[in-house]
Amino acid sequence: MFTFNKKPRDITNRAPERELGFGRIITTTSRMMNPDGRFNVERQRTSVWDNTYFNLVTMPWWQFFILTLAAFVSMNCLFALLYCAIGVEHLSGIEPDGFLHNFTQAYFFSSQTLTTVGYGHISPGGLAANMAASFESFLGLLSFALVSGLLYGRFSRQRAKIVFSENLLVSPYKDGRGLMFRMGNARRSEIIEAEVQVIMAINQMSAEGVLERKFFALDLELNRISFFSLSWTIVHPLGESSPVSGFSPEELQDANAEFMVLVKGMDEANHQLVHARHSYVGEEIIWNARFLPIIGRNDKGIAQVFIPKVGAYEVLN
Repeated sequence: MFTFNKKPRDITNRAPERELGFGRIITTTSRMMNPDGRFNVERQRTSVWDNTYFNLVTMPWWQFFILTLAAFVSMNCLFALLYCAIGVEHLSGIEPDGFLHNFTQAYFFSSQTLTTVGYGHISPGGLAANMAASFESFLGLLSFALVSGLLYGRFSRQRAKIVFSENLLVSPYKDGRGLMFRMGNARRSEIIEAEVQVIMAINQMSAEGVLERKFFALDLELNRISFFSLSWTIVHPLGESSPVSGFSPEELQDANAEFMVLVKGMDEANHQLVHARHSYVGEEIIWNARFLPIIGRNDKGIAQVFIPKVGAYEVLN
């Protein structure tokens, strides 16, 4: 078994590189995972379309609507210019005038054709205009099928809305101490068969004097529950077998210790597997503290969890 070298070490003066994955050699002093669960990893793309679907289903709703509207307006402007190039005299119902008038009328005809609305007061005439309108209708069918699929993907993409405590605590636990954090389910739906894993990443000096990144799965007091409806305090006992045991706060910070959390379970609302991730670093560990109670009862006597206070704690004397 790997033996920790607990001598304080200064790694801040090492030149950072781009490798931020689960490699052996440490190349940076920054955290691997952000508190919101996003990994600090830069991947080279093989194509500009690599992450198109992922970006479209994960971007904020306001960006998605603006992008969809911009695509709709751009496509109509393009076909309006095409109809103007063909000649608006080939669109019955439009009286040719200046360019702005012709473009505006062609734009509205394009939007009706693209959406297959077809009010009927403007219709194409001639081979070129009919071919352009036919092709635009075809693109309209494809475009709305694509947008419908993206909307379904956005609505069907579920993630667990789990609130984590801002800090890890080292608290009294049984006859010793435990490293713990607390989390709560912020959704009204229950998470069934919830399971949690905690992995510690830490810098260690090998016998050859090479600084390496080591990963350890921490043993937990309880790593699986049937129903996640209240708060859940995750505890790692700091016994002799714990890879964290014996480290001081300064040593954990010097070793760039990071604790990565993965929670997964089935959401009862849609029977889909959902997950959440979080990360803590050495600077976010509070020593000799304990969490404050956050479960009470409302006026009807029903158990109530104060989710905004999930990270509330007090320092012990």
